Amino acid sequence: MSNFVLDSYFQPSDDLAHARFDLALTNTGSKTVSSFSLAFTSVTRAVNSATLKNAAGFSRVANFHEITPPDGLVLQPGETWSFSIQGLSHPGRHRLDGPKSAYLTTSGAIHDVQCTDLEAPAELDTGERKQVPEGQVDTPLHIVPWPQSVEFSGQKSGLAAFLIDSGTTIEKSAAAKINALSKRLFSAAPYPFRFAPGADLMPLTFESDQALPEDGYRLQFKSAAVAISYGGSVGLDYGLTALAQMAFGAYSDPVSYCLPADAHIEDAPRFSWRGTHLDVSRHFRGPKDILRLLDILAWARMNIFQWHLTDDEGWRLEIKAYPELTVSGARRGPGCQQVAQLGYASEVYEGAYTQDDVRDIVAHATSLNIDVLPEIDVPGHSTAILKTYPHLGDQAEPPESYHSVQGYPNNALNPAMEETYAFLEKVFAEVASLFPCDYIHIGGDEVDTKAWLTSPRTQRLMEEHGLKDTMEVQAYFMGRVRDILRKFGKKLAGWDEVSHGGGIDPDGVLLMAWQKPEVTRELIDQGYQVICTPGQHYYLDMAQASGWQEPGASWAGVSTPESAYGYEASDGLSASGPGALVGVQACIWCEHMVDNCVFNHMVFPRLYAVAEAGWTHPENKNWPRFAASSKFFPEL
Repeated sequence: MSNFVLDSYFQPSDDLAHARFDLALTNTGSKTVSSFSLAFTSVTRAVNSATLKNAAGFSRVANFHEITPPDGLVLQPGETWSFSIQGLSHPGRHRLDGPKSAYLTTSGAIHDVQCTDLEAPAELDTGERKQVPEGQVDTPLHIVPWPQSVEFSGQKSGLAAFLIDSGTTIEKSAAAKINALSKRLFSAAPYPFRFAPGADLMPLTFESDQALPEDGYRLQFKSAAVAISYGGSVGLDYGLTALAQMAFGAYSDPVSYCLPADAHIEDAPRFSWRGTHLDVSRHFRGPKDILRLLDILAWARMNIFQWHLTDDEGWRLEIKAYPELTVSGARRGPGCQQVAQLGYASEVYEGAYTQDDVRDIVAHATSLNIDVLPEIDVPGHSTAILKTYPHLGDQAEPPESYHSVQGYPNNALNPAMEETYAFLEKVFAEVASLFPCDYIHIGGDEVDTKAWLTSPRTQRLMEEHGLKDTMEVQAYFMGRVRDILRKFGKKLAGWDEVSHGGGIDPDGVLLMAWQKPEVTRELIDQGYQVICTPGQHYYLDMAQASGWQEPGASWAGVSTPESAYGYEASDGLSASGPGALVGVQACIWCEHMVDNCVFNHMVFPRLYAVAEAGWTHPENKNWPRFAASSKFFPEL
């Protein structure tokens, strides 16, 4: 139990230099404290030039702040120390924008501090909260994503599941696999498929139809029976999943949903790439959660899992050539090489996946028709690497010569050092051996425009190659990295900044357009293969309403469930672009997602909204129908 509480209040200003946090530390214990310092983590940061009131000084590394009280301050039981920090990186807009976690240090001992939510003037709170309406069931079938063609002409009451008493071993095995998926997601619900006669069962027959696409299927309901036709094994799984969803809907809400008596469903996905990205660097989620998330993606018929395994906050993948990455590089907190960030400040926060974990997860994903795209985020977002292996930085480069947008100093691998490429070659060799995906995602995002400019080595590189600025240096780096990936038979994927500084030849390069919706069109016009994942609509860490009480980030605005559902990736695209829109992707960034309760609130149902955008043609989408189904979507 904590004996200290930190309350915080946001005081807005049109000028961020005058915006401030008012903070109050209360001693709720029975012992007097003195000669202490206070550390806290906060997404809204004090700027380096911030001024203090009733505090002696402060230091900051990214989101981690350490405050020194006035000399001689003694905090008696029940007393409160109040102080202010003026000058913030960005305004507070939601209750989780302030201190998330904190601790007191006294004579080397660590004392946990309870952090209450950030408060603000009443006029900053619109009162809006996340809303998903009851919706309206127009066709009484629970299927998500919605199929391309549904003809429905009657329902059959009293049926609980499907009977499979014919079919090949492969077809029966597929049904057993979807049975297991359904039971993992909904342990209290009945299995959708049975293999021996019983009461209230609808007979199911199978037919392979080579006229259908590999991932396409057809369901024909007639005379209290159903026939599934499929183009390939993926289409068979997708059709069986749709049947399992119908059975679950009829079980969960027999008033609204049913199994059809007569119906014809023709279906295949709109896009070949229907992805979900998960950041596990900021907040680690163990193998059990990853397996559960893959089940959820399979239920939504998504087929890509982008695994964001490395970032400033922690390196999460075992690399046998560099074992310290998942020891020192995967830990943060008191006594660690990396200070606390974004929660759990008073304790050592750590987590990493062994290579055996990865093999198990990749095998599970493959069985569910999901490709796992690993992301090793370079050259920026590399604090965990550079803290673990300082020799990978130019030692002649002045410290804190640049800062990332998240506030990390000198956090980018140096493109002028051959040691950088030797390190990456060993890392990517092991990554390539673990992940069968055609691509490896190398990040390439958010490198500060001043990065490397004071590095003597980089200055020489720029002179030798005629490079004018940081982005051209990064383009040089990307070309070197692509050559490394080619050695291992892999293609390069990255964020949209990979195209900056002249970019690299777009042939075989896949880019995620995230900064704004217009970037999708711009990259396609440049010849890239593009995944549409704009922060304004598909970043699931964005707040879902403007109200102060709604958790989430706000740099890209508010993304309500309805607006996420309604966004159309193809709007504004030219018909003659040399590149292509390959698909869509949801991105789950975890600054605010300290536990699965917050995760579920923020991710669902928007994850399924992106799933339907990737699968269903726009003319077949229906927000009231989707909203009505959303209460039955599985969560983490």
